Amino acid sequence: MTIWLGLLAGCAAVPGGVPGLPYGGSGAGTVANPVGPLAPPQARSWPDSGQDVLNQRARGFGLVHSPDLQRYLNGLYARIKAQAGVPGWPGGVQIVANESLDAYATGAGNLYVSLPWLTSVESEDELVALLSHEFGHVYLHYHQLEGAVQGADMAAGTVGVGVMLVKKTGQIAGWNQLDSLVAAYALGKGLATTVYSRTQESAADAFGLNISLKMGYSYEHGLKAFLERIASWEDTNREREARRQEQLMAAIRADAVTRAQKSAGGGRAPDALQLRVAQTTGEVQGALDATMKSWGMKFEQTMGKLRSDHPDITDRSDALAHAMAAFPAAHSDADPIVAPLLAARNAPRTAAMLSHYELAFRALAAPADPASLVAAQRATTAPTAAHAVPLFALYTVLGQQPGAMKRRVADPGKLLEANFVSEQDRAWKLYTIRGMGLKTSGSTPAAKNVIESGLAYFAKAEDAWPDAIRFYGETQGWDEARRRAAECGKQFPLASARCTAAAASPAELAEADRKAEAKAENLMQRVFKKK
Repeated sequence: MTIWLGLLAGCAAVPGGVPGLPYGGSGAGTVANPVGPLAPPQARSWPDSGQDVLNQRARGFGLVHSPDLQRYLNGLYARIKAQAGVPGWPGGVQIVANESLDAYATGAGNLYVSLPWLTSVESEDELVALLSHEFGHVYLHYHQLEGAVQGADMAAGTVGVGVMLVKKTGQIAGWNQLDSLVAAYALGKGLATTVYSRTQESAADAFGLNISLKMGYSYEHGLKAFLERIASWEDTNREREARRQEQLMAAIRADAVTRAQKSAGGGRAPDALQLRVAQTTGEVQGALDATMKSWGMKFEQTMGKLRSDHPDITDRSDALAHAMAAFPAAHSDADPIVAPLLAARNAPRTAAMLSHYELAFRALAAPADPASLVAAQRATTAPTAAHAVPLFALYTVLGQQPGAMKRRVADPGKLLEANFVSEQDRAWKLYTIRGMGLKTSGSTPAAKNVIESGLAYFAKAEDAWPDAIRFYGETQGWDEARRRAAECGKQFPLASARCTAAAASPAELAEADRKAEAKAENLMQRVFKKK
């Protein structure tokens, strides 16, 4: 870890260095008073909170509209801000429509919490610890770094990882310096973000502990329980995630081998030697594809503990326990506060919403199961009749069981359109699923109407643009796609690369594949020459 800290400290484009970050601690061996005074917040300009919410609604299945539950969550958030001395700061709490244990904050002051957190926490102490921790990222102004890494020079990548890449790939025919530079920068940029994330998480833990204790909540039932829940979730999902990664990499390699075998005989049936060469070429290309693909995915899933977005949970828990032991007066022996949390979850509309999402996720996990049809149908009744996840669950089940309903649904995709007329429930993903479904069935004009109506609503959400650009390329030509990509790049500079990639035509993609295969072929030839 020291080498990366040293590397980043020498990178002038990354502001401040780790020790200078706000609330970063004064040095090894010191223990801060968990209920001591907070450092004053930094002045900042605030991104538009409503625009930020729109951006999040364009990702995944969007957000969950649950007025009663959000009223409760925002009441807790208001108390947290008041305790921190910034009651007038903007932002609110939004519920993310996914089944992972996920929570994050944005520079606009908004906190985003996934459904499993709200159904699994056992006390208000734990929920306040979660919200206080996430608000810590806002208060400590770590979002100033969101654009810093994007705008940094390439030192963080090329000095460290780039040296390794040049050594390993410099002798490969067809692999040039630019390839190494691009790969190094992609990996190095992720490493830079991770180092700061480790510091941020530790500081946010300390901030969350400080605020929650001052509000009268328990450490044992609050932040300690919060960290234990994360650890338990990680243990449960680590094996599943590893399996998913292995399956993805195996599929990439298998696809590379198949493509190499098809091209081995030049249209004729390949002989045994050609198949052997094709197998080797495919495996080499597959390995390269898999490596690049893994770098493009979440880094912590492929780089081990060095690349984890969070410090080890045990280390985080130990640090807080050490602080609490050093200041026993900070302890609270109060019982956990449970009643307000239960009342919020058991409110009729909220209870129905939580139940319906559980049914929807269950149906999505096994869409061919006859029981899933009943579950999905129930999930698409009030108050979640227009919500994206329940509608997608029913759409998916009907795709697997087309004759299961008593009255046959001629076009299951039509069900998704209930989401489009509900202002508070709209999710961009359903527009893309519906639009592509119509296009595939030959109804291109109707598909265009769906995509354009969706983009009209999500025009200021950068995550909507790559999907729309790809659609325009496939239906209106790649010149139109490139025009839209240029428009996207002007409006959203940080999304420019994604928009440009979305405008790549099949011919351009094929050429990229050809070049990649040529590199693999050159690599394979070197391997054979060495034998």
